[in-house]
Amino acid sequence: MIRRIACLSFAALLVLACASDPDPLRAFEGEETVREQNTPLGGAALAQRRREMERAYRDMAQHRTTLLDLRRRGDRSGSLLFGGFLDAYIDRHLGPLLRSEWQSRHPELSALDASLRLVEAEVFVELRDTGRVQEALDEVARRFQGRETLLVDYPVGQQSQLGAAIESLRKRKWRG
Repeated sequence: MIRRIACLSFAALLVLACASDPDPLRAFEGEETVREQNTPLGGAALAQRRREMERAYRDMAQHRTTLLDLRRRGDRSGSLLFGGFLDAYIDRHLGPLLRSEWQSRHPELSALDASLRLVEAEVFVELRDTGRVQEALDEVARRFQGRETLLVDYPVGQQSQLGAAIESLRKRKWRG
């Protein structure tokens, strides 16, 4: 009897050990506290944040290029599938990276932060999601109010002043 209970207990433990979360990426989600989100970094942590933002910018620029290629080829189903991937990428990776307020004010990261937000808005233009374009542009305007002369990497591969870049995206918002 004891042996049977021990075997059943062991079997139950094995079943529970094999059960996993249906979303394996959830294990990597880490919620920063409000204090962590608003605490400026320095030294190695600042360099790490810069690298993360630079990589995200390159990724978003490549995603934009892929969207343009899909549109140029007239691949509607590919565009829809890739749009779903982009939504997940933006929600899981880019959103948490851009959540912090301090990096928009930090002298070493502010231009990169603005550039990343602008390329995100451009991807929303290409996805024809005018609501999210407007939200992204409103957020950029709020965070960088009074700093419209900041030099940003927008359009991708060029540089312009932030105010001109925002205005350019506002005009393109409805044309897609």
